[in-house]
Amino acid sequence: MGYFHSAYLAYGIQIPDTDEDTLDRGIPGGTDVGHLHAGAYDREMTFLVTECSEADLGKAETVNPDRATREQYETWDRDLRAAATALGVQSPPEPSWLLIPHVS
Repeated sequence: MGYFHSAYLAYGIQIPDTDEDTLDRGIPGGTDVGHLHAGAYDREMTFLVTECSEADLGKAETVNPDRATREQYETWDRDLRAAATALGVQSPPEPSWLLIPHVS
């Protein structure tokens, strides 16, 4: 058995571990908010994300905060907080760019 290593670059927040059915039912529609489970193969974490892409391992990537407009960040922040609240997360963290390692 081997391990597969990858990473994700995402704008979002980490929330308490939540199953996919609850996430699919609880995230309000009409937004760019989705979810991601990633981390160690036996300790995955749950994230609410808007912009998300797989990061190439071994290749430097620049995280430019200007890759979205101020208005887009405001919309993402509002939608991420609303999704977290709809899922029962109290005091969600501030959204930010996250580099999330994943081992499967």
